[in-house]
Amino acid sequence: MVENTNPSSLWQTVRKALPKPPASLATINGAISFEDKAQVLRQTFFPYNGLPPQHQPSESLEGFHTVTQEEVRKALEVIPPNSAPGDDTLPPAIWIRLHKIRPDILIHMTDWSLGSCMLPTILKRVLTMVIPKPGKPDYLVPKAYRMISLLPTLSKTIEHVALTRMIVFAPNCLSPLQFACRKGYSPLDAVHLILEKVHKASNDKLYSPALFLDVQGAFDKVLH
Repeated sequence: MVENTNPSSLWQTVRKALPKPPASLATINGAISFEDKAQVLRQTFFPYNGLPPQHQPSESLEGFHTVTQEEVRKALEVIPPNSAPGDDTLPPAIWIRLHKIRPDILIHMTDWSLGSCMLPTILKRVLTMVIPKPGKPDYLVPKAYRMISLLPTLSKTIEHVALTRMIVFAPNCLSPLQFACRKGYSPLDAVHLILEKVHKASNDKLYSPALFLDVQGAFDKVLH
């Protein structure tokens, strides 16, 4: 089969050789019905840790300025126009078109959300898709699946406008050794830093011990 493979069909050949995940969700931890499977996955990926502490937003708007058309436009440009919509079923292309025709609508909604320090509950509703992880030996356990959360496009737009404003303060709030999720930084920078320290220690006839930590389900357990 490999001998007859050309570069254009090489990926298809590799995919055929890998174990195929089930087309539909199999029985998970003994759960058969859709509702029971959803409950099992919910308990695994979103364990209940008690009520979260109530957050009281600051009433001070010092330094706040009205959202501009340019801010909303740049936020929409970050979102791929063909990305999957959230629970509102409105794809980004609709909001991009609306902003070109009536920019005041998105500007006023975003400005109200940031100015009032509130995000309506309807914009917090997440549409969660369950995707089987490829190559897993057993699809009868929840850990063989992963979740993809889809937020409403309007929620993403407000989020990007807020992020753009907050990122200005990042250098004063983040460690200089924070490489992930920072513009101008990458995992390669972290690798180069480690290699530099290892080479320096080796030249000085010293050892280079390292401790690597992986927090299981860290993202799922953080208060968002």
